[in-house]
Amino acid sequence: MDCFQKFYVGNLPVKASRDSLSKYLGLHATPYLRSSSWVELPQDQSGKPMGFAYVSVPHHMANHLIQLNNTKFQDRRITIQLIHGRGRPQPFRPLEQSSNYAMQSWVGPRNRRYGGQPISYEMVDIPSDKKVPLIDVAVNLANKIFSLDLDFVLDRAINAGVQKMILTANTLQMSDKSVMLANQHPGYLFASVGIHPHFVEKQWNTKNIDIIKRLVALPEVVAIGEVGLDFHRYYSKEAIQIEAFEKQVELACEHQKPLLAHERNSHEKFIEVLKKFRGRLPPIVVHCFTGTKAEMDTYIAMGFYIGITGFICKEKAGKQLREALKDCPLDRILLESGAPYMIPNAPITSLDSVGRSLLGKCQPSRNEPCTLPVVAQMVAKVMDITVEEVAKAAVKNSKRVFNLSHSTDETTLPL
Repeated sequence: MDCFQKFYVGNLPVKASRDSLSKYLGLHATPYLRSSSWVELPQDQSGKPMGFAYVSVPHHMANHLIQLNNTKFQDRRITIQLIHGRGRPQPFRPLEQSSNYAMQSWVGPRNRRYGGQPISYEMVDIPSDKKVPLIDVAVNLANKIFSLDLDFVLDRAINAGVQKMILTANTLQMSDKSVMLANQHPGYLFASVGIHPHFVEKQWNTKNIDIIKRLVALPEVVAIGEVGLDFHRYYSKEAIQIEAFEKQVELACEHQKPLLAHERNSHEKFIEVLKKFRGRLPPIVVHCFTGTKAEMDTYIAMGFYIGITGFICKEKAGKQLREALKDCPLDRILLESGAPYMIPNAPITSLDSVGRSLLGKCQPSRNEPCTLPVVAQMVAKVMDITVEEVAKAAVKNSKRVFNLSHSTDETTLPL
């Protein structure tokens, strides 16, 4: 049975309606949210709205609502508070985290700190003869670190030549957020849903599986991921990782939507699981590949695609990947920013003026999708071809894998 949380939403504008407030809060984004959320607008004896609302949402949506506290709805900044006990609004604890993050210093999972400097509102301006069209097939825009300046992040990406993006999800919450963002930016952002092996220990249960199944069927969801196996850190037990991976591969087969697959220190078991579905598999993208040449050769022989991130730009750590990539067929390569992770921090002397400019848009420890051209440049250098050839092949591969051919290539940011 679903667990719900109730919120007080105050300082509403006079013209606020249940429908307009629901849409603003993102409660119309999926069929599940539409059927499991409700908004109540109390009225006085004369029938006039009293300027506040009660909103009930599934538990996993609580953090999303809190992030909208003090944001502008129509002509007012609204107040959102969690209701405890007998209907008394009380501050929700994650607000303290949001307060730190407002200064771009947010502590994420495993005490990893992001930010530490003011938000940059700089724009990207690349000369037309230096710009190549790209598609970012794995970016974590649902991550909280982008909450405050997402519109600027998207604008910088568009100006850098990134025409479309696939939003990866690691948790149920991020899956919902990815779908909402894809709804807000149709034709430019597309959603992927799933539960990452790090989080299956806590999130893999019957209720959440049903929610993922509903999300997968949505047209704006073009992939399942990031899912897979991680035997490096073991944040989840091996048995539950394998069970969750198999079930999510089964979903990908049923819906014939590509799989954004995570594999770390688990190559043999990863292959073993996927072989069980031989003949039924949709396109498989080995997300953020960092393995050996032998592993890459195995994946290519099985018809998989190789996702290349800024890891290839790392002078020492990326050396093995650069060697492996030299023999990779161009029609198997996809480009990923992996933002906010995987900053393509190549030695500054190896970058041209465009690359240096794009890297300059990254805050400390926060990558952005606008740096994808830097990854494309490094791939071109390793394969001894032009960046235009890399971009053309990667875009063609991305459209084929994620069935994006029906969408337009000219992108403007819908604000």
